[in-house]
Amino acid sequence: MRNQLTLVFKVIGIFVTSFSFTYLIPIVISYIYNDGQAKYFFITFLITLILGLSLWLPFRKTHGNLKTRDGFLIVSLFWTSLSCISSLPLIISPAVELPIIHAFFEATSGFTTTGATVLKNLQDLPKSILWYRTQLHFFGGMGIIILAVAIMPLLGMGGMALFKVEVSGPIKEDKLTPRIAQTARNLWSVYLLLLMACIFVYYMGGMDLFDAITHGFTTVATAGFSNYDDSLGHFNSKFIDIAAIIFMFISSINFTTHFLAFRQKNAKLYFESTELKAFFAICLSAIILVAIGLYHFNVFDSIGDIILEASFAVISMITTTGLTISNFSEWPSYIPILIVFITFIGGCSGSTAGGMKVIRIILLTKQAMREVKLLIHPHGKFPIRLNKRVVHNDILGSVWAFLGIYAFSTAILTLIMTAFDLSPLDAFSAVAACLNITGPGLGVVASNYGELPSGALSMLMFTMILGRLEIFTLFVLITPSFWRN
Repeated sequence: MRNQLTLVFKVIGIFVTSFSFTYLIPIVISYIYNDGQAKYFFITFLITLILGLSLWLPFRKTHGNLKTRDGFLIVSLFWTSLSCISSLPLIISPAVELPIIHAFFEATSGFTTTGATVLKNLQDLPKSILWYRTQLHFFGGMGIIILAVAIMPLLGMGGMALFKVEVSGPIKEDKLTPRIAQTARNLWSVYLLLLMACIFVYYMGGMDLFDAITHGFTTVATAGFSNYDDSLGHFNSKFIDIAAIIFMFISSINFTTHFLAFRQKNAKLYFESTELKAFFAICLSAIILVAIGLYHFNVFDSIGDIILEASFAVISMITTTGLTISNFSEWPSYIPILIVFITFIGGCSGSTAGGMKVIRIILLTKQAMREVKLLIHPHGKFPIRLNKRVVHNDILGSVWAFLGIYAFSTAILTLIMTAFDLSPLDAFSAVAACLNITGPGLGVVASNYGELPSGALSMLMFTMILGRLEIFTLFVLITPSFWRN
């Protein structure tokens, strides 16, 4: 056990040391725009570098293979520690001057790609700070661990333990290649290709290069930070709105499907994916329901505006991106609650989206239908298939367990949030927004979390990490059996 812990510290040290060099990018941005923030990012760079080296150097000669439970510990420690470290520029910069808890919340939201913010008057912040916020989305989007496992074979450590913990969704046996390093590089190639395409389209749509890049970061990471308080509504451009809808949807598709379709030059793979077809059907159904409500209550003047607003709100929230062009929380009747509920579904497994993931919804539905059939035919055999493959019962069991823990966590966290004088609806929407990695909620958290007390923000920070790591990763750490030899 001792040797494994030293190995964990060594890996964390390597990750933190590597991450420290990302602070050089906002330093360059600061010099380009001459906004006076370079020294604060340089201080953060030195602190992070020293911390990383202090973890790595004492254990640099430790050798061994990572086990699955080591992966749980590394992923949890890394996301927690990096979220805290990432808050340093927001604390020490006089241009921001956030209280420590608020800075932790903002950094955690950025790194987990939640997109919930405590900052106001965003357009008045220094360019390097705005870049830094969305840069956190960029590195958190696909998961730092996925990037890091690409170098694991070079370090003599198995990366699959980390890959299994980090990759979202219940089915993780399928790999793009036999080597985890190549798998990670393939996933990143898709990520970067989508990012460059999104930046180009935004730029052609009228954004300047800075806004195009930063909003590209937040769109492809299905995150939510913007450079403006009005989010994408600032640009008042239907072209940009439609482009965002397209790229948010594309970024919520399983990246494995993207890679295989690109490599084989076969678009039919998209139409053969059961999860993608279900995701499209859910999105279309939700858009129709929202559009009917907007039309009935005359919220917008034209059918075109109704369709655009409904499509943007649904796609942004179900993909857990959280970008906005209108404040959907002020829409009438059932619409805001419906939009909050669909965030629990989330995007496809193996994507940057949060939520429960569509594949789990499919499996839960199929299993429920099987139970109905068994009531009629008690001795019947009704195997559950996904993409023409039989799904094993242990996977189905884990899906039901995940649903139970997800619902239990939502209920308990909502009750805790009401203790901070939030109304039940505000508490529920705040928990849903952070657990599902969405950002915007209802009521007091419709667009900004700055008015919440420090205790509530601390609880929501935990909720964001819990949601980003899909609950099980953190729950495993609190079980006594995890710490036994």
